[in-house]
Amino acid sequence: MSIKPLFLISCLALAACSGGAASLRRGKDAYPDLAALRAANTEGLDYSREVYDRGAAVTIFAPHGGDIERGTARVARLAAGKDLNLYIFNGWGADSGRLHVTAANFDDPEALRLAAASALGVSIHAQADRGSWVCVGGSNEEAGRLMADRLESAGFAAEAPCPRLPGVSPKNIVNRASSGGVQLELTLGLLSRLERDPEELSKFAEAVRLAALEAAPGKSITQQGATK
Repeated sequence: MSIKPLFLISCLALAACSGGAASLRRGKDAYPDLAALRAANTEGLDYSREVYDRGAAVTIFAPHGGDIERGTARVARLAAGKDLNLYIFNGWGADSGRLHVTAANFDDPEALRLAAASALGVSIHAQADRGSWVCVGGSNEEAGRLMADRLESAGFAAEAPCPRLPGVSPKNIVNRASSGGVQLELTLGLLSRLERDPEELSKFAEAVRLAALEAAPGKSITQQGATK
């Protein structure tokens, strides 16, 4: 088991990494993939990465952390705990929206390596719909339904599958795990709710974590392969 933190900006304080109220990128991506983004920006200044390979069957991803989609990194860290694999890409600054790379084009070798070594991926994203709820997508529909059930049991509104943001492309970083993945699209209202209430945040992250562990291969989870 190896642990490889890539902290070039200190992210030890969760509140500092998540920032204030939830935000969301709008418009087209400025970069076609992460390789282009990294070539044009400085790690440790414009962005930072957190990579923990704990030898687990599940990897939790937050590819739009930091100031890009505020609050998503905090959820990912709590869901991963100290034993699930974790990958976070943090973009920093008022213009952080330009550091958004859509999940299907997210080609950081560290993220790809973790995904390939995992049986199930779970990714945390923000979305612009109104209300306080989560849309559950990803290529592993069985795991997605289980995730939605566990979130609803914890008191959170969830929809599965996710019609507007299905997240089923095989190129999506979360679906590159051997049994596919679950993509969670949290509304800004829900992210703000979690930011304001640590107890709610803990309940949400724990529901995600327990569902991921329950859905991990060895418990009859099969990939529901699909393409956009």
